[in-house]
Amino acid sequence: MKIFRAYDIRGIYKKDIDEDVMQRIGRTFASYIKENTAVVGRDFRIGSLEMKEAFVQGMLKSGKNVIDVGALPLGTGMFHAWRKNLPFAYITASHLPKEWTGVKFFHGNGIGFMEEEGKKIKEIFLKEDFSSGKGTLKKEKTSSVIEDYKDYLLSKIKPENSLRLVLDPGNGAACVVADKIFKEAGFEVKTIFNEPDGNFPNRLPDPLEDPLEKLRELSKNADLGIAYDGDGDRMVVVDDKGEKLSVEQASFIMLEEILQKEKGPIIANVECTRTIDFIAKKFGRDVKRIKVGHTFLMEAVMKEKASFGLETSGHFVIPSLLPYDDSLAVSFFFACVLSKKSRPLSELVKQIPRYPFERINLECDDERKFQIMKKITEKIKSQYTRVTTIDGVRVDLENGWVLIRPSNTSPVIRITVEADTEENLKEMKERFINMVKEEIEKNQKA
Repeated sequence: MKIFRAYDIRGIYKKDIDEDVMQRIGRTFASYIKENTAVVGRDFRIGSLEMKEAFVQGMLKSGKNVIDVGALPLGTGMFHAWRKNLPFAYITASHLPKEWTGVKFFHGNGIGFMEEEGKKIKEIFLKEDFSSGKGTLKKEKTSSVIEDYKDYLLSKIKPENSLRLVLDPGNGAACVVADKIFKEAGFEVKTIFNEPDGNFPNRLPDPLEDPLEKLRELSKNADLGIAYDGDGDRMVVVDDKGEKLSVEQASFIMLEEILQKEKGPIIANVECTRTIDFIAKKFGRDVKRIKVGHTFLMEAVMKEKASFGLETSGHFVIPSLLPYDDSLAVSFFFACVLSKKSRPLSELVKQIPRYPFERINLECDDERKFQIMKKITEKIKSQYTRVTTIDGVRVDLENGWVLIRPSNTSPVIRITVEADTEENLKEMKERFINMVKEEIEKNQKA
């Protein structure tokens, strides 16, 4: 079944996944986990309430107890599970369009289920090898869970000075938490698109893909703008000139603070630019590259005892703050760091090394993309010498690098290019786009 992905379960609501399927998924999850109790939460997507209730019923039928924390951001629900060291299931399709639904699974330490665990989940689901019993349901007061989370963050870090902020939860789960944290910390806050709405009427649920026009315009009269995705686990930062920061630029600002105090390497996925290598070298740290996926990010951060972790998709983890990736907590940390600076964010960004860079998505059938990638990898390995295949295929050239990999969550093959000059970027981009398009076309004709 195509709803089972590398790190989670996703599909179109009422087409790929309905309440009956989700109840079976709940039974599967309950049959798989060793613990007797798990925490369950949800986002505000269309159908998320019904899907959560079906999932919970499945868990109860398989004899496991449920602590239901209601509708809130993923990181806030994970905080409750982490505090209790219990598995966590969260009903969401994250940053995908409104028609999608799904569920993510986490261990009590904050690490998401790995690919092998996902395969076991799929196996139990298909065989219907479910345990049976009669679990109990406890409904936590969502507002209390949010308060505990907010109080924890405010106890960990505080701003030195007030800043003018614009927050854009995008009608997603961050609506119920974000402005409360920043206002209580003493920031001057303007919030837009702050009513939960599963239709996402104002912008895309993915802030990396959306132009964020209103946020960028309002941020010109503020010190900082922050946008979140549908379930609040990704973020994008906007400076006082209305410009989006790259994930690496945002990380650079935080790392100047973190690396003065914290030990350990930096974890970055294979898509991250050389900006991270520059800041690491400045502080004498290693950068350890990993496969794309927040599960791999979290696993590597814990294994390597890292000081910081980042993903190009807008996931960040600061272990000294929280031992899992949570964009709400990280965005609050970012604002507190900026509050110490004497110069505007746009001026700080100018000092950060950055090379010409572009990421291109080419549509490719979900069922065929991995086979097509195999052909592309074979071709590249036959033509180039400095090739890495940790995740997709990366080619290091004299004047830059190219990464080609299939998305694990969308029907696309992604090409990432970073070059020394704009001219190099253009040439490399055209060369490898043509290569990928050629393989996609060949496969369609076959």
